[in-house]
Amino acid sequence: MTPGPFRGRGILEIPGITLGHAGEFGPDRLTGVTAVLPPPGAQVGVDVRGGGPATHETDVIAPGTHSYGADAIVVTGGSALGLQSVSGVVRALAEAGRGFPAPGLADTVIPLVPAAAIFDLGRGDGTARPPTDVDGEAAARAALRSAHDRTQAPGVRGSLGAGLGARSGQQTMRSSTGSIAIRLPGGYTVAALVVANPLGTIGTPDGNLWAGPLLDSYGFDLPRIGHLPATPESTAEATSAKNTTIAIVATDAALNPAQVTRMASGAHAGIARAIHPSHTLFDGDTVFAVATGDVSLPEDFAASTLDQVAITAAAADALSLAVIDAHVAAAPVEDSWGQPPTLSDVAPDFAEAFAALE
Repeated sequence: MTPGPFRGRGILEIPGITLGHAGEFGPDRLTGVTAVLPPPGAQVGVDVRGGGPATHETDVIAPGTHSYGADAIVVTGGSALGLQSVSGVVRALAEAGRGFPAPGLADTVIPLVPAAAIFDLGRGDGTARPPTDVDGEAAARAALRSAHDRTQAPGVRGSLGAGLGARSGQQTMRSSTGSIAIRLPGGYTVAALVVANPLGTIGTPDGNLWAGPLLDSYGFDLPRIGHLPATPESTAEATSAKNTTIAIVATDAALNPAQVTRMASGAHAGIARAIHPSHTLFDGDTVFAVATGDVSLPEDFAASTLDQVAITAAAADALSLAVIDAHVAAAPVEDSWGQPPTLSDVAPDFAEAFAALE
């Protein structure tokens, strides 16, 4: 395949990674959970930049820990209340025998499941009904089924899982889950999966995208988006829009714990390029990173370093494009649901052209 970005199977273009979704998509409740399963032995890192994060077990994958990795990475709705869904993921993985072997306890494993949540409480009928452990267990079981039966390929974009209730631009437009992959000339694949739920907007006041220069750099000739829904003018409305963008970037390159954490750090530039403002006090912007290790780096130090830079830069690019994908892929709903419009509602020509970038 020609090097460069493409939608395709998104993060599933990285061999060994699978995922599952659960949640509810209806006029009364819009929220859910996404569980991503790295392959055994994968290196995992994380970087939390937002001012209002809701996270779980992120310290266990920091460089300097025992570097076991993670058995799953969970993205959930419901803010901190939604983190209860992690217990259901842990339960399903333990029953499947996936986890860190408990010392001295035969046949006992401890699944390590770092997680982060977006704020989507009340998106539906206005009541707070966050994802539960039942939702988490359902997402994990869906991911496990997909791992054992590749014919049950899960979706990687659209209104599913943790992206069911996602919105952007101070809740003026619906978003969802998006995913983009990039092939590098050096033979590596880099991909991003994002639940884009930012306080900020993806569009500039003059009808372009903040990520427009990136699209231009890849030669994508896409229509203008035009004017997006206006953001609230009052301070009370603006500060009530609690948000957060959560992403998982992945590569098939063989990175160590420090290098994969650097990839997570560098990928935050992808959020900043696509969303303005980003990393605010009302966002808990968090990026996880996974390196499966299938493609070795060069033994030469200089060549290896250059490849690491290219991989991290591609992770940022993939994340920017995945943010756009999340807005393009959001499913329109009936007016009776009382929900904001999607990008396909307000900029159908752009959405159609972007969706064609397979």
